Amino acid sequence: MTCKNLIGTFMCVCPPGMVRRLDNEVCEDENECRSKPGICENGRCINTIGSYICECGGGYESDSTRTRCLDYREGFCFTEVLMTMCQMSSSSRTPTTKSQCCCDGGRGWGNQCELCPLAGTAGYKKLCPHGPGYATDGMDIDECKVIPDTCKNGRCINTMGSYRCHCKLGYTATITGTACVDLDECVMSPKPCNFICKNTEGSYTCSCPRGYVLQEDGRTCKDLDECQTKRHNCQFMCVNTVGGFTCKCPPGFTQHHTACIDNNECVGEPSLCGTKGICQNSPGSFNCECQRGYELDDTGLHCDDVNECDSNDRCQHGCQNMLGGYRCNCPKGYTQHYQWNQCVDENECSNPGSCGSASCYNTLGSFKCACPSGYSFDPFSSSCQDVNECSNKNPCNYGCSNTEGGYLCGCPPGYFRMGQGHCVSGLGFGKGQYERPEIEDNTLSPETCYECKINDYPKKHGRKRRDHNQVSLASLDMEVPVTLLLNVSQLNPKEHILELVPAIKPLVGHVHYVITSGNHEGLFRIQKRDGLCYLHSTKRKGALAAPQEYTLEIASSPLYGKAQFKELEDRRDQDYLTGELGENLRMRLHIRLQ
Repeated sequence: MTCKNLIGTFMCVCPPGMVRRLDNEVCEDENECRSKPGICENGRCINTIGSYICECGGGYESDSTRTRCLDYREGFCFTEVLMTMCQMSSSSRTPTTKSQCCCDGGRGWGNQCELCPLAGTAGYKKLCPHGPGYATDGMDIDECKVIPDTCKNGRCINTMGSYRCHCKLGYTATITGTACVDLDECVMSPKPCNFICKNTEGSYTCSCPRGYVLQEDGRTCKDLDECQTKRHNCQFMCVNTVGGFTCKCPPGFTQHHTACIDNNECVGEPSLCGTKGICQNSPGSFNCECQRGYELDDTGLHCDDVNECDSNDRCQHGCQNMLGGYRCNCPKGYTQHYQWNQCVDENECSNPGSCGSASCYNTLGSFKCACPSGYSFDPFSSSCQDVNECSNKNPCNYGCSNTEGGYLCGCPPGYFRMGQGHCVSGLGFGKGQYERPEIEDNTLSPETCYECKINDYPKKHGRKRRDHNQVSLASLDMEVPVTLLLNVSQLNPKEHILELVPAIKPLVGHVHYVITSGNHEGLFRIQKRDGLCYLHSTKRKGALAAPQEYTLEIASSPLYGKAQFKELEDRRDQDYLTGELGENLRMRLHIRLQ
């Protein structure tokens, strides 16, 4: 500690790196690592008695005082930055430090494109304390290695804090001596060319006026013999002159300056080739060409008609010769094109009476009459007639009723139609326990249906006896829930609450009925036995309490393999789903226990 005299008093002063304690006149070490934030940037500060030292991280090295970490990481230097993006085309392929790049004209540095601070800013002074041309540590920067394409078209010579260029032949240095620019030899004296001089990058070229050619010395010109070198536009004879040439014309041509103009015989005599011929002028002469369908006679001046029908294989259905051409006869269903010599399809459907009330579809050479699904075309009456599916293919299991454009499949007695293709029967149907809307009781007697298979349904249909003398067409609406009022005593695993059988033949053995929703507690199950699917309870009657309500949704889906399904598809038209397989069952069953 030193004593400093003041006017009327004194003051104790601590040396650098020490601070005076507040309670007495004692100097103690100052911890610069705490009192001076930001020191040892890019390193770790270690306090010492009266000072501190910096322990630098990877890529950084301490200066001579060991109180700063200098950046010695290396990366590419970029001289062009566009929208904060370093342009790789402007980079040097020699890795340098950031100060070597930014203190010598660089705009960006490193893999992350760190932008260089602008000259004169605090960041620039911190990075380049010794000014441009010197790195942070004061070392001279070798611009010839750092700056890409330094002294292009010349050789770079490094100097302290700068550099200069020694230029190649054809180039000259700028005023600053740091770049090589093209030297315009054509403005020099004496001129390098005798006639025309053109400056080029780093050099020049000499050329000659028209009619002359450059000699071997590359400076002087001599006359060009256009006739010998065939650099002329004469149609016939060429005569060389100094700096040019002249043309001479043979008989049949007229001289016009340097060109030979042909005497056009076709213009002088328009009817030279007749009415069907075309006169074509040629140098010194002419020739006749005929229109299509005509050919020249022996004189070569007149055109005669060609009989194209002499060739037997020209038309398949007969040929008609015409002046200048021919026409082919057309087969039935085709007509001659009004303009072109070809047969085009005749659209029979343009005639309203072709198919009567049916739809008409034109085909190549003919037409087809088509009717909606369920109808067939009658050619005698030219109308669509209903197809009796019941007599043609008998698609139903129990009974078939033909309808206009379709058919209905019946169900066994005690069963009701649900959609097209499914028969359902419930516990207590017809005994007041089944609630449903008014249904017309339609039945089919065996005498009124074609090939009805009255007894062709499963024999084991539960415990109810049924009359086999009739087939029911009574139906239920799938959109209306079916409600069953059941006594708990009726429910046991052996009792059929609901029975389901397919009404269409292709569904027998190929349909699956499942409970899709409502069976959360697993109280119900659909069982399949001997072709009959039935719904029954999974619990004994003692396990069920009344009153209870359950709403089940029951659905069906056809069980066909890909090969079987494609076979059905190939055998039928686009409506086969509603014909062959009917429609899928979607039934809501509301069970009330009492």
